[in-house]
Amino acid sequence: MMDFSEFLMPVPYELRYKEYSAFSVYQRVRFELDEELDANAIVLLGIDDNEVNLDGDENGFSQLRDHFYSLSVSNWKRPIYDIGTLPKGATFEDTCFALHQVVSQINETGATIVVLGGSQAFNYILYKSLQRDLLKVGTIDIKLDIEGQTEDLTANNHITKMILDQTHRLLEFKNIGSQAVYVAKEELDILEQLNFEDMRLGKLVEDIKKAEPLLRDLDLLSVDMNVMQYSSFQNVSVPSPNGLTEREICGLMRYAGLSPSMNVLHISNFNLSMHSPNKMLLTEMLWYFIEAKNNLKSDETTETYRVQSTEGEIVFIYSQSSDRWWIEVEVEEGRSLIPCNESDYLDSMRGEIPHNWLKFYKKFY
Repeated sequence: MMDFSEFLMPVPYELRYKEYSAFSVYQRVRFELDEELDANAIVLLGIDDNEVNLDGDENGFSQLRDHFYSLSVSNWKRPIYDIGTLPKGATFEDTCFALHQVVSQINETGATIVVLGGSQAFNYILYKSLQRDLLKVGTIDIKLDIEGQTEDLTANNHITKMILDQTHRLLEFKNIGSQAVYVAKEELDILEQLNFEDMRLGKLVEDIKKAEPLLRDLDLLSVDMNVMQYSSFQNVSVPSPNGLTEREICGLMRYAGLSPSMNVLHISNFNLSMHSPNKMLLTEMLWYFIEAKNNLKSDETTETYRVQSTEGEIVFIYSQSSDRWWIEVEVEEGRSLIPCNESDYLDSMRGEIPHNWLKFYKKFY
């Protein structure tokens, strides 16, 4: 049995033994790691850190947990472990070390890890904690967090750290929700050179379904709550008049939960002393992610559609059970599937070459 008592503050006694409805999320939550912890489990972990200069309060996570435990439970089969909160260390490096120790050990079981709170800088520590090469990483962020200064880890360069990491190479990076006023041309040039991807807020608002393929095969997703518009979520470090709405962020959390390869979700940059509606939105985001994790669909039975184009034959795969589409491509190891939308298939029928298909060949050939 894993013991993280030297690193974590356990969930307060009054929450562990509070009376909640028989149909509440609380009835599915465990507070001690046990031998049943495996790939089906979902592990919750809080980070109480003021790295982003937000005025937190010591009861913030308790109130957040109370809201989450009170929500109605669906037909969830996966066990949920709430293992407590990682307090701020004597130094930022101490907090990073403790986070790495906890997440890397839990990751060995294959469990899905949800980290709430702290600076988005911790995203790089989570990346290293997965201890694998060629990872697929995504962010939901108002900006790209790629800057030249890389000596000290910050919320503004955690993606740069991944790009330059020689021991754990970054295979794919995708950002969703950026706004042009916060993204420098030089950052976009870097994404273009590396064949990484950025979906602007405007494109997402036109059709949120177009974001689903970007989230489908991710290993790690980091959500910066600064991506929200101020009228939808007030307790952030950099309030913005534009951004995602409550419905859009919950929809994205559902798409993220439907990713079978998702190992870690990090929701960062929010104020623990927030107003109650903001706390409720965070817990609803968490609920939609876990709901999707409990309702993953099998894609074993598929249909194949072949479209002739000026670039050659494009093969589309469709799963009726999950209503998802892929483009099939040939690689040295055999067949590879690129997530796409039905709109890509329909566009190809009209003679347009799918963006995902072109991006794949640009990256590997």
